[in-house]
Amino acid sequence: MIINARLLVIAVAVTAAFLSSSSSLRRGDDGRAVLEIRDLELIPVDGGAAGPESVAFGAGGEGPYAGVSDGRVIRWLPEERRWVDHSSAAAPELLDGCRGSQDPMKEHNCGRPLGLKFNNKTGELYVADAYFGLRVVSPEDNVSRPLGRQHAGSPFSFANGVEIDHETGVVYFTETSTRFPRREFLNIVVSGDATGRLLKYDPSNNEVEVLVDGLAFPNGILMSEDRSHLLVAETTTGKIHKYWLKTPKASTLEELVQLPGFPDNIKASPRGGFWVGLHGKRGKIAEWSTTYPWLRRLVMKLPPRRVQRIMAFLSRFGRHVIALRVTGEGEITEEIIVHGAAREMFGSISEVEERDGCLWIGSVHLPFLGRYSL
Repeated sequence: MIINARLLVIAVAVTAAFLSSSSSLRRGDDGRAVLEIRDLELIPVDGGAAGPESVAFGAGGEGPYAGVSDGRVIRWLPEERRWVDHSSAAAPELLDGCRGSQDPMKEHNCGRPLGLKFNNKTGELYVADAYFGLRVVSPEDNVSRPLGRQHAGSPFSFANGVEIDHETGVVYFTETSTRFPRREFLNIVVSGDATGRLLKYDPSNNEVEVLVDGLAFPNGILMSEDRSHLLVAETTTGKIHKYWLKTPKASTLEELVQLPGFPDNIKASPRGGFWVGLHGKRGKIAEWSTTYPWLRRLVMKLPPRRVQRIMAFLSRFGRHVIALRVTGEGEITEEIIVHGAAREMFGSISEVEERDGCLWIGSVHLPFLGRYSL
């Protein structure tokens, strides 16, 4: 994605508006808290890259760290107001050719880091790379290394979300599709593809176990505070599931809540419950494509960016909810709505991370990371 002149103008306007930041928190008719954001701080990604899809913080609060479109994981230095390189999965000889790339056709060479998670005991950063699979970066390294016995020596086809059990060191991650690569993610939704999986990596034996298969675009993942279950976002269906790790329900999957949009990443909120970023509304294109095979075939023939623009256009109508805070029982208690210039910028959201009184807002498409003070 190339940043066009209109996007730059809007970005400047939003950044300037941040100096006189305004928002409102009210109660909706359904009793939910509604946070209305009209402006926020924008932190541009360096080097021409884009798409800080997910963020992670070190055990001491360092960061945020984010994976971007050219395959790098980068770290924000708040006191210096700049990004620095942390790591990448690409071979060293490819780094210069990858730097600054927003070209999806280069992702299979450069990598595309999505989910990030630190092991607070070891300082290792686990990375779900959409093309290079599950990887880890040791504190002293700047190149990630692969984990698990991959498919016949090949990486997992579309690793996406990642979570760690800090007591055992076991890593859980999602594989969004075994049929489509990340650059064709819209086809997963439109086709109704359900080849996604929830997997478990055990570092003690370097083995990967399939916990659940047959999922329709499994995405973000979060372990419950008591470690009894995982929350898994299923993007195509708009559902959040519980996968039980303990209790008599162990190894079973159950629906927790049906959401009004396409859920992406899941992050715990320090105020209780968890935030779900909404990639967009569950519009008519996805619904009709599932119902009418002829329309599905037509949409799948279109260039992905054109389909994305159509869906973005349709999502402009009505309220634009970018994230929901949900309780462990599946009750939606808070929603974030964007207005004005902020709405123009944040048409598609991947994640909301709440930390130290701030919301960090990531997107797989946009060339900046958002920061909003509560």
